[in-house]
Amino acid sequence: MNPSDLVARDLAVLWHPCSQMRDYRTFPPLKVVSASGCRLTLADGRDVLDAISSWWCKSLGHGHPRLRAALIAQAERFEHVILANTTNEPIVRLCERLLAAANGQGVAAWGPAGALSTPGHAVPGHFAKVFFADNGSTAVEVAIKLALQAQAQLGRPARTRFAAFANGYHGETLGALSVGDCGLYKDTYAPLLFPSTQLGPLPYRSGPDDPRWMEAEPEWSAIQAQLAPLADSLAAIIYEPVLQGAGGMRIYAPALLARLRDWADAHDVLLIADEIAAGMGRCGALLASHLATPQAQPLDGALTSPLALPDIAVVSKGLTAGFLPQAAVLTTEALYQAFDGEWQEGRAFLHSNTFAGNALAVAVAHAVLDVYADEQVLEQVARHGPLLAAGLTQLARERPYLRNVRGVGMMAAVDLRAPDGGPLSASSRTGWQVYQLAVARGALLRPLGDTLYLFPPLTTGTEDLSAMLGILADSCRDVLG
Repeated sequence: MNPSDLVARDLAVLWHPCSQMRDYRTFPPLKVVSASGCRLTLADGRDVLDAISSWWCKSLGHGHPRLRAALIAQAERFEHVILANTTNEPIVRLCERLLAAANGQGVAAWGPAGALSTPGHAVPGHFAKVFFADNGSTAVEVAIKLALQAQAQLGRPARTRFAAFANGYHGETLGALSVGDCGLYKDTYAPLLFPSTQLGPLPYRSGPDDPRWMEAEPEWSAIQAQLAPLADSLAAIIYEPVLQGAGGMRIYAPALLARLRDWADAHDVLLIADEIAAGMGRCGALLASHLATPQAQPLDGALTSPLALPDIAVVSKGLTAGFLPQAAVLTTEALYQAFDGEWQEGRAFLHSNTFAGNALAVAVAHAVLDVYADEQVLEQVARHGPLLAAGLTQLARERPYLRNVRGVGMMAAVDLRAPDGGPLSASSRTGWQVYQLAVARGALLRPLGDTLYLFPPLTTGTEDLSAMLGILADSCRDVLG
């Protein structure tokens, strides 16, 4: 293969995701030949920093040797067997570990040496069962279907509506688009989507250092007023906990989740937390939902009083650190019991995905949890994550076109704005211009419109974080002065 011909061959046959293909005529796709850590190596020998974790999934970077070894070892046993009517030790153990982590137990419970559950006994805590899907979008579909069917089988068939947080994003399948609020992705398909109510305004904050970080008033009052007329018809409310990704990397007060949990309990409404981007340590905790507890979070993941946990939590992306697609839907025992019965009763949940519980992905997920425990990944996030927000804050002091710095865990974002603070012309595609210059300098940024963000692997060191910040600053300078 002649690398110089690769782009022409690509454009002749390949339709890239989430792209206006005409852009590739002037800004050709990067020719990747290898990847390691937070670096992509290109065919011309250049290295490019993966500052967005390859669509937010490379939580442990590229090519982690322990994950690769787990994948190879499992491939020598079996790679995939239908999960209906079969089981195996790795997938049962993964369920036990995921439930222990989601329930706020410490590393002693979910780490590599964690104690096995007592045979025949549930993992103690809020979540009790795990349902597997192929990827994040299909897992959100699972959650929506579970909520609707559960309400009917709990004797509440009138509860058929869904609400979601304004500015949210939950995936690309039709149900996921229906509850999302990013018009760029959903408006074209409006005739196919079911209606949902978007709740807002949200209590947006700059991050944990914001003095209003654990305050959700007066925004909650407005949301509660929106919910009141829906109290008898809602099946569930879905949200991205704390961090809204595709909607612009916006962060809201975790206290909102505690308010929502109380309201949902009082009105028999289910809560669905879309932890696909925010979970698996990205926000500094194994689940972003754990941030809603008022106590300081111990770094081993153990919670003394976990609050505001949802009825259904969806995890993906970081679950396999981007090695393979896989998603897990965690539910409570109470929700699971709504589906229990004899076959003739028609209560079974008959959703299926071909590759649900794929053995290769399960093996990698085990290795991910091992690395999180052994390499103290959450501790790394606690040390290095704040450097991103601090670095952007310093840049914004010197550059009036950088506004609204925010950050949580290993994510920080800033908006490009006009001198008066207003939005830039969308037709100018300013963020796109910055993106191209950043790639030329050696960092894959890929902004969301005019929102620039850094979303690197959780294990990224300080030198690489500084390099990402420097490339972002220099690229902005060349476009905006």
